Amino acid sequence: MQSSQTGVGTSVENLNHAIKLADEAVNVIPSDHPDLADMLMDLGKLLVLRSQKTGSMEDFDRSIEISEEMVKATPLDHLDRIDRLKALGRWSYERFERFRLMKDIERAVRMNKEVVRSVPLDNPDRAAYLSNLGLALGGRFEETRSREDLDDAVKVAEESVAGCADHPDRGKFFNNLGNHYGMRFEQTGSLEDLNRAVESCYESIKIIPYDHPCRAGFLNNLGNWLAARFERTSSKEDLDSAVQIAEESVKTTSSNDDAYEASANLHNLGNWLGRRFARSRSIDDLDCAIENIEKSISAIPLDFYPTRAAYLTNLGIWLGERSKQTQSAEDLDRAVQTTLQAVDLTPLDHIDRAGSLRNLSIWLGRRFRRTSSKGDLDDAIEAISEALNITPADHFAQASQLIYLGRWLEARSERTGSSVDRSFALDVFEEAWSCTNATPARRIRAARHAVAILAADSNWERSSVLLQGAVELLPFLSPLTLQHEDKQLVLASSGGIASIAASTALNAGKDPYDALRLLEIGKSVITGLLLDMRSDVSDLEMRHPDLAAHFISLRNELDSPIDKMLPVIADHEIYSKESSVKRRRKAHETIDKLIEEIRHRPGFEDFLLPPTAHDLMAAANPDPIIVINLSVLRNDAFLVEHHQIRVLQLSSLDLDWFQKNSQDMERAPHMFLEWLWDVVAGPCLEALGFRIPVTDDNWPHVWWITTGTPFSNIPLHAAGRHVKASQGTPPNDTILDRVMSSYSSSIKAIIRGRRHSIGKPSCERHKDALLIAMQGTPNQSALPYAKDEIAVLERLCPSLQLRPNKPYPNREKVLTHLQTCRIFHFAGHGKSDPLDPSISTLFLKDWEANPLTVRDLRDLKLQNNPPFLAYLSACSTGTNSVAKLEEEGIHLMNACQVAGFRHVIGTFWEVPDEHCSATAETFYESIRDEGMTDKAVYRGIHRAVRALRDKQGGLRPEGKTRKQISTDPKLKERARDGTVVDEDDDPGDDAATNLARFSWMFYVHYGV
Repeated sequence: MQSSQTGVGTSVENLNHAIKLADEAVNVIPSDHPDLADMLMDLGKLLVLRSQKTGSMEDFDRSIEISEEMVKATPLDHLDRIDRLKALGRWSYERFERFRLMKDIERAVRMNKEVVRSVPLDNPDRAAYLSNLGLALGGRFEETRSREDLDDAVKVAEESVAGCADHPDRGKFFNNLGNHYGMRFEQTGSLEDLNRAVESCYESIKIIPYDHPCRAGFLNNLGNWLAARFERTSSKEDLDSAVQIAEESVKTTSSNDDAYEASANLHNLGNWLGRRFARSRSIDDLDCAIENIEKSISAIPLDFYPTRAAYLTNLGIWLGERSKQTQSAEDLDRAVQTTLQAVDLTPLDHIDRAGSLRNLSIWLGRRFRRTSSKGDLDDAIEAISEALNITPADHFAQASQLIYLGRWLEARSERTGSSVDRSFALDVFEEAWSCTNATPARRIRAARHAVAILAADSNWERSSVLLQGAVELLPFLSPLTLQHEDKQLVLASSGGIASIAASTALNAGKDPYDALRLLEIGKSVITGLLLDMRSDVSDLEMRHPDLAAHFISLRNELDSPIDKMLPVIADHEIYSKESSVKRRRKAHETIDKLIEEIRHRPGFEDFLLPPTAHDLMAAANPDPIIVINLSVLRNDAFLVEHHQIRVLQLSSLDLDWFQKNSQDMERAPHMFLEWLWDVVAGPCLEALGFRIPVTDDNWPHVWWITTGTPFSNIPLHAAGRHVKASQGTPPNDTILDRVMSSYSSSIKAIIRGRRHSIGKPSCERHKDALLIAMQGTPNQSALPYAKDEIAVLERLCPSLQLRPNKPYPNREKVLTHLQTCRIFHFAGHGKSDPLDPSISTLFLKDWEANPLTVRDLRDLKLQNNPPFLAYLSACSTGTNSVAKLEEEGIHLMNACQVAGFRHVIGTFWEVPDEHCSATAETFYESIRDEGMTDKAVYRGIHRAVRALRDKQGGLRPEGKTRKQISTDPKLKERARDGTVVDEDDDPGDDAATNLARFSWMFYVHYGV
């Protein structure tokens, strides 16, 4: 912690000479000389400075002994008494910081309290005295964990800041206040206190000049709280700022002769690089983290508690992480040993010991996983149990410690068969869930662990209660203050919980709506928040225009990417970033209160709440909605109709079998589609009464929503026995020949989308058809038919009352014209990113340097004049390749919907170039003939897919096996998947080319 006292750049040699002279002067001056006290004060200062340079305990002892004599010898009414009390308090505090002696911090509190009591309220230095008292109270809290001391420290520090408008040390006072807020956050988990800590520390940096001697220390403190906020919220901006600050601190002290400060800066830089590794997965970051922390440890004395203990603990963290990445047993052993050293350095009842013991438990438990050593497992349980005994019951780290205790108890139960350990594990998991001051992510993790035990015992009622609470926490994992990529990272750790919660609710005998409601809350959380923010509020504008205007202003603030909100302030780049984050956070707090106010107005009671049962059934009028939910517990179809919600259990669906045999979709598409018909699609249609093929062109329509890995990209609309019957008679057992199909990420997405009316273009410029043909793309295979596809649409534009617009196909031009188009048609390469779905790409001329991504499309806000249609004639535009985020539905089609497009046509897989033009032509002819309506979109894509199936030979003649059907090896070569061209690639892979013949089954519609 950076205190108000600052050392100077005096060399040790000069200090030695000055102390010698001061000693001689004190020794010769008479004891009753009026200048003796001043001379003692000067000698004490010099001794403190030398101790700061050398770490000498003897110098500190002498300085305090001298100052105690000085205070005792000073009359109560002496003009210099306050200065002498202040000096004794300050030096006592500084020795406490170095050596953690309780007598020092008690003395520091007493001296500073007397100083504050002794000065009038209007004393210009009162703010400084209050700040010093806050430091002393905070230091005593660190040893005693007295919440009263901590609250008092915050209170006097706030008073200090409030009264320091013109004080030259304002920056120090804000820094100290920030540290007290941060300490209270560490005790309580209060995000409000953590935000205040960051804001106060930012203020301290803003106030002081660039060359201020305290700047490096203040930056370190700011970095600490930013990194803590990253740990709590997963905000990448906070982590990047922490690394940037640590790097600046290291540079600032690179030529400084204060070894202690330089060591602290190296340690912090190493720690934040380690945190960055957790996001970047760059092993270089991890290696640099370990290297910097090792350097910081070598620069401080062996007995320098608590600093050395903290550094050792953090070194253990990154050694343990590297062992996980590299499978290095040596790193894991070192992690255990360094953490043991930290434990041994820390007093038995100190809270820091609990943190070190927790980490020791983790490394021992991990070593048990590798070696099966029961000794390590027992030691892990003993270490985490001791940590819990030290940790106060209301400490926000309690939940994490309980979770680890439960995990190791469960592991020992599995090894020994102990029912006692298993029962105890369940108890501690449930206790961790009940820690309401823990992060939502930890509470959700605790619930999942508890439910794993409960479900094994078929205790569905208790499981359901826990999982319902966990699902209701999911929106809190991704607050509007976070960037979308940060939300993805956090939500990935909770993937699949909504599916399990819904299955558990059904097993517990709950109403189908109760289970479906959990899916609606827990699926597509990021999309759901954006849809809420971009919802049509025209009714609110008509009846309560002031509330509507306030809501729109706040949502615009929250719906802007942070990097687009930053003002350019070169001298305070870090501060300007926090200012934008602060504005965003304040907007979030305000909009929550505003939404509550809106809900108190008649007719708006359900404003932005999850859909009710009535809302869900209304969304299924006239077209039923089929929600497929798969989990390890059971597989179900929720059938939502205009008058009822019911559940059809898919008892024939064996998820394990599917995961083992999913490659059949490539090797034998017919067999896969027939299986899909038998176990999922057929039973759903039968239950809804769609039992015969359509022969009169009067097509019913259904919606498909899939939840649960691995069904998110499965072409349910293509399921069936595509066997050619008698001449002119369609197949009987197929979805495609009984109903039209559309997809949605959730029922809420359908509801929200329908609230934006189609309307007519508001002006001439909204009659554009934005047409992009990428027949030639840098470093991609040629797509000769893309130009023909766009030519077909260009020819149809006059009859569609559209004006063709073909700008130069780069990212900037396309994003500009998307804001004024009616239809967007893209014919080119697309790619679903396997690591981060938000950077899945449509390939334009500048894709290598400036790609058009999901992120770019999602950040468009076109709801005020929503475009009608996006047709993405490219591969995998409806695919999310990241398994942990499958339920979020983050892909190019979804991004267009979130941006405001009413309908989106795209693909689940690869599609051959030569078939794309005919498919598009059939689709747009339906729009031309039936008008630009929702129904015309359903009918158009349905006709196009059926026509393509028949053209490709998708109807297998009876008695013919798939091996008797010819394949075209050139199909893969012309697929519209974005893969860098390699001249050595072999296009003749049999499975891929066979699948390409069934590309008709991957065309899909998302819409309303």
